[in-house]
Amino acid sequence: MTTLAGDWPAEISALAHAVRPEWAAVDRVWAEVTRDHEDIHLLRQAGKQPLSFLAEAFTIAYNRRLLGEFATRLIKQSLVDEGDLEQFDKALQQLLGQSPFVFQVFQNSAFAPVNALRAFQGALHACDLVCRIDIDKRQVGTGVLIRPNLVATAAHVVLELLARTPDRALARRVDGSLLAAPDTLKRLTLTFNDFDRVVLAPASPPAGAAVALHPDWLAWGSPPTPIEQTALSEVRDVDGIAEPDGPWDLAIIRLAEGRDLIPPRFLGRPPRAAFQIHVLHHPHGVQEFGEPLLWSIGQLDEQLGEPPMRYLHDANTFGGSSGAPVFDSAWRLVALHQGGCRSLQDTAGAAALEPTARNRAVPVRSWCDNIDGIVPGEDTPYVRELRDDPAGPPHPYPVIGRRETQQRLWRGIRPGAPAADRLLIVRGAPGTGRRFTKRLVRAMVEAHGGVVAALDLANAAGDDAARFAQRIAGVLSAAPPQPPHGEALTTAPRQVRQRVAPAIYGTWEELAAHRPVWLVLEALDRVPPALADIVAGLLRRLPEYPLLRLVLVGWVDPPPPGFEPSVEELAPPTAADVAYRLTPPGTDPAGDLVHAVATLVALQPDTGYPRPTASWPCSPRGRRRCRRGRPVVTGAVPTVAAGGPS
Repeated sequence: MTTLAGDWPAEISALAHAVRPEWAAVDRVWAEVTRDHEDIHLLRQAGKQPLSFLAEAFTIAYNRRLLGEFATRLIKQSLVDEGDLEQFDKALQQLLGQSPFVFQVFQNSAFAPVNALRAFQGALHACDLVCRIDIDKRQVGTGVLIRPNLVATAAHVVLELLARTPDRALARRVDGSLLAAPDTLKRLTLTFNDFDRVVLAPASPPAGAAVALHPDWLAWGSPPTPIEQTALSEVRDVDGIAEPDGPWDLAIIRLAEGRDLIPPRFLGRPPRAAFQIHVLHHPHGVQEFGEPLLWSIGQLDEQLGEPPMRYLHDANTFGGSSGAPVFDSAWRLVALHQGGCRSLQDTAGAAALEPTARNRAVPVRSWCDNIDGIVPGEDTPYVRELRDDPAGPPHPYPVIGRRETQQRLWRGIRPGAPAADRLLIVRGAPGTGRRFTKRLVRAMVEAHGGVVAALDLANAAGDDAARFAQRIAGVLSAAPPQPPHGEALTTAPRQVRQRVAPAIYGTWEELAAHRPVWLVLEALDRVPPALADIVAGLLRRLPEYPLLRLVLVGWVDPPPPGFEPSVEELAPPTAADVAYRLTPPGTDPAGDLVHAVATLVALQPDTGYPRPTASWPCSPRGRRRCRRGRPVVTGAVPTVAAGGPS
């Protein structure tokens, strides 16, 4: 085990040793923490005592009052091992005082605070997935993010917004899904609360941002049973509920843009024996603005039907908890809370509840494995702005075009993606945005929990296989691969196949042990045959490693059989690309808008601006224009004022 060299304080040493050696992810967290502090210049150098870097980073963060934010981000990104979490928290409390990470908690009939940092690492991430749902500014329920742009809740939460037939029955689509009523988009609000601010100001209005919803906001829905819509509902009654149609009391709400969060894991088939559960919910309770985020702990101790159609649990809830996620102790999503007999009128009422009273929840089993099948239409969470991009301006700025690239990346991001979707080969003439690919991959993948390692091979033409292996190992933040028995590496095909390539595969696979890893190799049209052979080997082995993704920019050789759909030929931006950026998220641009943009693009050279290219904004001139707020349409990003195009 690597230990920290030097005379560091015990608390700093404990923090550094608790962090997982996933250095690309650690680098990203440090960059996010120091983004607004231009006088902090500490960077980790591959192979240069990364633990010393961590110790320096924790020390700087402590002195600059950034330690709480740095530690929180590391935990939320699963970069602190669960086994080290208690020591990590003790070291933090010695430096910062009592941990601020405390939630209000119902544990059966006791109302007591629980230290979430010490109790569950997964709680920090799970809290970010929960949103409160308001209709006409009234808090009505709770939802949970299940895809970057999809939120699940109980259908009865949004029942008043659903379309009806003339006889007042719920209207259905051809596929059986519920329909949203006209003009309901403006009535519905989803707010994701930031965990820290909820704790610091529990009685204030929600501090999180309300998210924009897709114009066709109801992606899919299944109603509650008729009896579940009345006061006659009995928690153990499952008459009329059967596979495959339920009904499941489920509404899947589509967001206009994807959230920069990793969706939860699912537990579709939980054990039959009773097990501990955690319900995170935003009830309205007795607070003027609704309760803060509450954490109810209990047991799921009865499963109704075979296979189970509904679950019973004893976690206490309030009105407005409907649709809340029910997690197991590993923070896997098991069910959505529905209602029942353990709903409190106020926090003091917990002790008066009957011990046998139970709440009811709807299993995720019926839909969790087929979300992509039941939600129709295009659901790619397009990147519309690049943020924190070292190659761009200091403010967020819009992305134009590259929709096909993002669709391909999104297919590769999804869990269980086949090998052909985990490979992207990008080709195109100069000016079509090949070099922009790395920035787009990083923005999209890191937003959804992946790690991106990029290597520009423009200067690798003189490398032998050993040096090439060192380059890849370095960008993956690992030790350079070593040949057996200390023998020298050569560029002979046998050595490449038998020693160099397997060492790189092992490095890559080790890094991908905890999260998907994307390796982006640029300028592949310039590498010598021996190095191209290594890349070809990586490509051939891709099906064997399901957590690995490969992006080859400039690769000109034909792909292996079965990988033909993985090739994208870039083209110059079109007027439609620009029109999409000027259109609200989730909608297609009108034909008149596309025509108007085409006219403006044709006139652009007459105004003194260059013709559209995809690489222009990467140039110093493009960045200068962007900082001055001078608009110009480009293929990769438009360089515009901070507010974006109008």
